[in-house]
Amino acid sequence: MMKLSLLIFYKEYQTFLGELREKGMVHIHENTERTAEDTDLQAKLMLIRRTGEMITRMQSRNDVEQVEKVKVDDEHLLDYLEGLYSRQDQIEQQLAGLEKDHAAYRPWGKFSREMIQKLETAGWEFHFFSVPEQKYQPEWEEMYDAVIISEMMGQKYFVTVTPAGTSVNLEADPYLFPQATAEELAKQITALREESVNIGKELDAVSQDAIERLKKYRLKITEVADKIKVEDAAQHLIDEKVIALEGWVPVERETEMRSFLETKDVYFEFTRPTPEDDVPVQLKNNAYSKLFEPVTEMFALPQYRELDLTPFLAPFFMLFFGMCMGDGGYGLIIWLACFIIGRKASPSVKGYLVLGQYLGIMTVIVGLLTGSFFGIALDSVEWPWLAGVKSLFLTEANYGKYLGGYNPMMIIAVAVGIIQILYGMCLNAARLTKQFGFKYAVSTLGWVVAIILLGVLIGLPMLKVVIPEGLKYVLYALLGLSALTIYFYNSPGKGIFSNFGSGLWGTYNMATGLLGDTLSYIRLFAIGLTGSILGGVFNTLAFQLTDGLPFIVKFIAVFLILLVGHSINFGLCMISSFVHPMRLTFVEFYKNAGFEGGGKQYAPFRKKVND
Repeated sequence: MMKLSLLIFYKEYQTFLGELREKGMVHIHENTERTAEDTDLQAKLMLIRRTGEMITRMQSRNDVEQVEKVKVDDEHLLDYLEGLYSRQDQIEQQLAGLEKDHAAYRPWGKFSREMIQKLETAGWEFHFFSVPEQKYQPEWEEMYDAVIISEMMGQKYFVTVTPAGTSVNLEADPYLFPQATAEELAKQITALREESVNIGKELDAVSQDAIERLKKYRLKITEVADKIKVEDAAQHLIDEKVIALEGWVPVERETEMRSFLETKDVYFEFTRPTPEDDVPVQLKNNAYSKLFEPVTEMFALPQYRELDLTPFLAPFFMLFFGMCMGDGGYGLIIWLACFIIGRKASPSVKGYLVLGQYLGIMTVIVGLLTGSFFGIALDSVEWPWLAGVKSLFLTEANYGKYLGGYNPMMIIAVAVGIIQILYGMCLNAARLTKQFGFKYAVSTLGWVVAIILLGVLIGLPMLKVVIPEGLKYVLYALLGLSALTIYFYNSPGKGIFSNFGSGLWGTYNMATGLLGDTLSYIRLFAIGLTGSILGGVFNTLAFQLTDGLPFIVKFIAVFLILLVGHSINFGLCMISSFVHPMRLTFVEFYKNAGFEGGGKQYAPFRKKVND
C-alpha cells in the first residue's frame, strides 16, 4: 500500500469527493473518535444493521411461485416489513394468553353461561371447584349437591348447586373463569391465527422483491455512511479554507491514481507506510489459495506487515477435511452437489462451491485410500473385482503388524500434525526475519532443527533402523549447535543469563505445548473412523432389521433406513469436518506460526449503487 495525503480547497471539496468516489481506489483513513461521536453516522450504521437482519429473515421465507411487488417505497420498506413481523410477534403473545384462558374451560366441557345466569336469577347458586382426587369428599354431594364434571391429571373438577345465600365452605380451590366465554375465546384465537397466516403469506409472496430492494437500499445507505466517515476523517486547516485527507492506495494502482490527481487542482503526496501507520490489508492469492480466504477471514486478517497464511493453510485444511469426512461416498456427494449447483450459481457463491468441489475430491481420495465407501469397509467384502486391491487399503488389518498394532491413519494424522507444526514454526521464523531481522529468527529455527534431529535420533532406532556411528556424531553436533541458539541466542541484545532463563522457560513451553498440539491431530483419525463406523452401523441395521420381509417391503424399509441413517451421519460428519480443521488451523497452526492478526480490510471509498 502507498499512503496518499491530499489537500483540497474547501469550495472544490464536495466535487472532488464525488470524483474520488467514482474512481473507487482510495481507502480513506478513518477518524475513529469522530465516527464514534457522530450520531448521524451511528444512526445510518444502525439502519444498515437492521436492513441486513431483515434481509436474513426474508431469505428464510419459503419460496413461492407467486412473486408480488411490495407496495411501499424504498424509504418505508424496512419499517413496513418490521411492522409485519412485529404484528406477528404480538399475535403470538396474544395467542399464548388466549389459549391459556381457553384451556381453563377444558375440564368443564361445554356449558351455557346464559342458562346458569337464568338459574341464579331463579334463586340457585353455582360454585366451581377443583381438588386433588384423594382430598375429594363424597359427602359434599349430599351437603351441596356437588356434581363431578371431569377428572384430569389427578384433579377432580366439580360444581356445587345450592340455594342462594347458602354458605359453601370446602377444602377445595375455587375455579375462576376468564371474562370471555369459551366460544368468544375460540373465535378470537381463530381470527388471530388467520391474521398471522395471512401476514406469513404476504411476506412469502413479496420476499424476493423485498430482498432485492433491501439489498439496493442497504448499498445506498452504506454509500451515505461512507461519505459521512470521509467527512469525519477530513481535517480543516487555515481557517477551514483547506481540507486535508489521508488514505491508502494499492501499489499497483499508484500510477493510475497519480495520473488522475494530476488533472485535478489538489495537492497530493505519495509516501511509503511507516511502522506506526494502521495500513489496510488486501489479500492477494492465486486462484486456488483464494478459495480459502473465507477461512482466513473467519478468524482475522493478518496485519499489514505479517505473512498471509492463506496459501500455507490451504492444502492442510483440504487434507484435514478429507480425513475427518473419511468416506469416499460422502465425498462424491459433496463434489457432485457443488458441481451441479455451481453451474448456475451466482458469482458471489461460486467460489464457495468450487471450494466444496476440492474438499469433496480430497474426501474421495481419503475414502478410497482407507477403503470406506458409504460406510462399506471395502477390505472386508467378498467382491471379486476388489480382490487385487484389498491388501492396499490403509487399514490396521493390512499395516498394523508393521506399525506396532497401530492404525496407519492414526500414524499419518500424527505425522501430518508434526509436519504442520514445524511448517508453522518455519513461517514464524520467516515472519520474524521480515519484521525484525534474521537474528531474531535463529532461535526458532534452532527449535525446528532440534525437533527434527530428536525425531531422527529417537524414532529411527524405535523402527529398528541403525544409524551409522559417524552420522550419529554429526547429528549430535548439530543438536548441540541448535541447543546453543535456543538457550543463548533467543533474545538478541540481552545478557547471557536472561537468554538462558528465557531458553529454559521456552523449553518447558515447547515440551508441554508440542505434546498437546500433536495429540490434537489424532482427532483427525478418530473423527474419520467414527463416521465410517457409524455409516457401517446403519448399513447393518438396514439389512438385519429387514431380514425375512417380502422383497418390496424390504426394499422400501432398507431404502428409508439407509436414507435417514446416512443423512444423519453425513450431517454430523460435515459439522466435524469443518469445525476441527478450523480449530487445528486457528489454534495449533496459527500459534506456532506466530500469527497475530487484527488487520483491517482494504475498503476503498467508491460508488456502490449505479444510477
